[in-house]
Amino acid sequence: WVDFDFEVRLFFLPPRDWRPGQKIRPARFEFNGWGQSSDSRPGAFKKLSREKVLENIWKGDTAALDSAQEQAVEHSQCLLSWLHDLHPEQPVAMVRLDFMLLRLGPGQARVVFGEFCEMGACCISWEEGPPTIWRAAVDYALH
Repeated sequence: WVDFDFEVRLFFLPPRDWRPGQKIRPARFEFNGWGQSSDSRPGAFKKLSREKVLENIWKGDTAALDSAQEQAVEHSQCLLSWLHDLHPEQPVAMVRLDFMLLRLGPGQARVVFGEFCEMGACCISWEEGPPTIWRAAVDYALH
């Protein structure tokens, strides 16, 4: 079990020539919350924006959220490198990495890796996500 306030999902679109050691930034951050369903079981999914996270969950602690996002990006570099090293002959057009975030105090957050997601991963509120991801996939296939 991991105690966390909400989840952040990072969408990476690595260039075809990307190699471990080259820092890569996510194309998008998406936030979501988890609650209890009407019958008190975990699983109620809530789409969140950065603004809603700051307003309703972390009560304006921008420093903590900025720190959490940067920690997630830094952890992602190792995870993406590891994934690449498993199959360097098969680069991927998109990887989504999910992290669970917990505010520890003013300006402080804990970031725990949750999962890797593939091309068909949900884009949540990112309306341009599916066409952006599929364009990246087609570009990979054609080059």
